[in-house]
Amino acid sequence: MHEKYRRITEIKAQTDELLTQLSEGEYRSLDVWANNLTHLKLAYGTFSPFMSDPVFLAWLKQHDAVMVSEIAMTGRALMALQNFFRVASKNP
Repeated sequence: MHEKYRRITEIKAQTDELLTQLSEGEYRSLDVWANNLTHLKLAYGTFSPFMSDPVFLAWLKQHDAVMVSEIAMTGRALMALQNFFRVASKNP
């Protein structure tokens, strides 16, 4: 469990950094911002094997419920951004 926790902590640090850059960074172009969003989506996807492991997820909820909540909120933020782009692409 501890190796999985170490790995998920690394992924979390990476997604947190990307989310901070996206929300607080000053970008000179939309392309750079979109590139960072793509990297965030890819990094977030690496949570999947851990979050779909019921034994590890139960352990994680017991030992670091805040992390589970923050991972879920990052996912919700990504879903909101994806929904925005879907809606914006339909409206000229």
